[in-house]
Amino acid sequence: MFELFKIFYTYKYQGLKEFIKLQLGHIKYMKFKDDTTITIFIPHYKQTIYLRRYTSDQSTFRQIFDAKEYEIDYPFIPRVIIDAGANVGLAAVYYSQRYPKANIYSIEPELSNISVLQKNIKSYNNVICLQNALHHTENKTLEILDEGLGKSGFITKSASEVKEAKSIVASVKTISVQSLMKKEHIEIIDILKIDIEGAEISLFEKNYESWLPKTRCLIIELHDRFYPGCQDRVFSAMNKYKFSHFKKGENLVFFNEELIN
Repeated sequence: MFELFKIFYTYKYQGLKEFIKLQLGHIKYMKFKDDTTITIFIPHYKQTIYLRRYTSDQSTFRQIFDAKEYEIDYPFIPRVIIDAGANVGLAAVYYSQRYPKANIYSIEPELSNISVLQKNIKSYNNVICLQNALHHTENKTLEILDEGLGKSGFITKSASEVKEAKSIVASVKTISVQSLMKKEHIEIIDILKIDIEGAEISLFEKNYESWLPKTRCLIIELHDRFYPGCQDRVFSAMNKYKFSHFKKGENLVFFNEELIN
């Protein structure tokens, strides 16, 4: 009842123009739209979810909450989750609701995404937001590029790799998995979700030996269309350890057989 009150209060007093009720007879979620923002109410979630209109936020939402691409049967209770390529925090919200006792580290390089992410995780005290790009080395400066792929498609490259300066949005410092583990005293990563628009080819170039064997589950979207060779680079690293894998939606899901048995 309180959730319905919030919904109609928002509709009446915040001037939102459109109200949509999905799945009549059973409310899956409710959604309002104004000129720039989509506000979504999901029953039992701690707070509303904010998306930007006319961006890839909506397709990301559908991927997580409609297609349920992260709804996986984990043979353990996750305590440490790293969300690399966090975008506006939708995966962090999903995981925080499902595993409220987990520590979740959301890594996102781009500032406009960060601003929405911080709104979406405001009620989730177990989520830590880090404005960085994930890389195999710590504190390296990369350029953030907008190549017309939408808000979820920002690409990071070193300055020497950038061909057109006009596509540079900003610069960002890198963070490595091993440095995050050391700083936060993490011994085992339960879930490492990676969606970093092709930068996985750099992440798996070196230093993965320090964190990959300590990862129970790796969920990764590969981007060979941006960086040819991503799949070969990732599988070359994974095959050095005892991981099983399967495909779910756009992601490959790897389980470390030595850490889950």
